Amino acid sequence: MILRHEREPVDGQPVENTFVAIDEKSGTVLGSSVIYADYNPTLYPARPLQVRIRLDDTPVPDALLGATIARAREICVRAGEFSRIYVLCAPDDGALLDSLTPFGFEDNDGLVRMQRKLPAGLHFKPPAGCAVVYDNLSDPLERKYFLERYNQLFNVQHDLEWLTEFIDRRDFMRILTVSATGMAGEVLVWREDDCGIIGYIQTAKRWRRLGVASYMIALACEAFEQQDLRCAETNIRARYPHMLKLLGGAGFSQTELLMRYPGIDVNPEG
Repeated sequence: MILRHEREPVDGQPVENTFVAIDEKSGTVLGSSVIYADYNPTLYPARPLQVRIRLDDTPVPDALLGATIARAREICVRAGEFSRIYVLCAPDDGALLDSLTPFGFEDNDGLVRMQRKLPAGLHFKPPAGCAVVYDNLSDPLERKYFLERYNQLFNVQHDLEWLTEFIDRRDFMRILTVSATGMAGEVLVWREDDCGIIGYIQTAKRWRRLGVASYMIALACEAFEQQDLRCAETNIRARYPHMLKLLGGAGFSQTELLMRYPGIDVNPEG
């Protein structure tokens, strides 16, 4: 088996962050990987550098896995940041978990589904000096500003076509909390069957930990109750302890593990 980099960038990632394992005799591709580095102190204040490894084929050859992880570690060390290397792993993919364990990966992160039954009867006080606006992002300027905020928060480059997929969902609505100085927070909701979905929630930096998010969750549940929906639901990364606590305080509990993110925490040298 031989290892090489891709000849061209993959998903905008440089060739040195790609690996391909090839059978020397047959020329068959045995596996490939891509490394994505995302520096985002807003979303991940404890570990601002998140290095995700995408494995395109399983089982993964050990040599491919070892080379990929070594390159991911090199990225973290050179950055000198508190970092995390992680791999997307299906909840039932025990073989992949077993292959990652010898490299120091721990199964302590993932994407979880949080749910609560309705009616919720939530009663959170509105933030002082704030008003609430309900809309469906039909205004072109509002769509533009939302995309700018979203792309900046998640370090992505989504366009209007991406946003339209959400706007077109059943009973789509945005709940916006605004103050005299601008937006305090916003949440996007829609309906899937008899369940209300909280698809996105964000609080402006200066309004965090002041009850804005809890209030918007309560408003979302109230909107779902008016539609006689059975439950409210949202998906959240397990390593967002603040959000898990926030949702727990609103009566949400974990109902399903959607994806595992086994990983390694890497600290700056020295």
